[in-house]
Amino acid sequence: MFKLITTPALLAASALMALSGCADRSIIITDCQAVGNKTPHCGWQRPEDMELLPDGKTLIVSQMEIGHGTVPGAIALLDTATGAKQELLIEQSSDELWGDQQCTQSVGNHLGPHGIHLSTREDGRQQLLVVNHGQRESIEFYQVNNDSEQYQLQWRGCAEAPEGSFLNDVVALPGGGFAVTHMFTKGDAPVGTMNMAELKALFGFNPGHLLQWDAKNGYQKLGDFSGDYPNGLQISADGDYLYINLWAESKIKKFELASGKVVGEAEVMHPDNSQWDGDGRLLVTGHDFTINDLRVCTDLDEGTCPGAFEVMSVDTESMTSQSLMRIEGAPMGAGTVTQRVGDSWFIGSFLGDRVLQVPVPQ
Repeated sequence: MFKLITTPALLAASALMALSGCADRSIIITDCQAVGNKTPHCGWQRPEDMELLPDGKTLIVSQMEIGHGTVPGAIALLDTATGAKQELLIEQSSDELWGDQQCTQSVGNHLGPHGIHLSTREDGRQQLLVVNHGQRESIEFYQVNNDSEQYQLQWRGCAEAPEGSFLNDVVALPGGGFAVTHMFTKGDAPVGTMNMAELKALFGFNPGHLLQWDAKNGYQKLGDFSGDYPNGLQISADGDYLYINLWAESKIKKFELASGKVVGEAEVMHPDNSQWDGDGRLLVTGHDFTINDLRVCTDLDEGTCPGAFEVMSVDTESMTSQSLMRIEGAPMGAGTVTQRVGDSWFIGSFLGDRVLQVPVPQ
């Protein structure tokens, strides 16, 4: 884990130099070969987040856009039984809107997905919420259908974010609406551009917050929460608590919705995304990047970054954490999310072209 110095000007200058300087790209992993019990599934595009569908074997995967939308992102399926990638058809028109009633047009093929969340609505229908950076900064609503033995998405509206927002992850809230992490105020810079606003956020000088949206009130700040570079977001099974990953602080904070207060925290190294493991614990994927990793991998879309990461378990009652696995180098680094399916973990990344499968450690 690289050490951060504390003078804002030096932080910004050193980060800009590190990211813009010449870098040895020979460390990028380009082959798609298993290493021991670690199996890569290639052919993906920046598979940053994933959710397990009700069949217990199919993952719905968020593929981020490349080059500020030059190559759009997409939502696709991963058959965990075979490792095969499957395209996911989206019906872009809708006669029923679940979001802001003023949002009547989808972004079509310009979707730029980031964090996603699958939930069951009160009427029993499956809802997929998608943080979107393509054409607009928004949360996109989709209905997940499986009427013809083939999964499809039906667009159900959107909620455009307040001007200048940069959103990361989202969860549905009980009774409708959602909560979303607002990483920092990005201004006019394109999403994915490493500008001064993001550098300040990374080093604690442009804090983020939580936003809540519902059909009656639109977007509002959720409590008085503030933190450095809020990333992944998860909600408890009873809907009472949110778990907020603060990447720049290396902490997860437990936030009580009823009081609007933080009621606990755990130490986790640069936490990205979280998923429930089926045993009541959070699986949190955290980064241990070096400056060289950042220099080499920032714009990577083919192959994979060797950057180290850890999969941590967090007990949400005691708010204690335990490292379960550390991965570095081939066949995949830079993990962002870990989803358990049976006896395997499937791990996504915000960089590169693969999903990693490893056995659940005993």
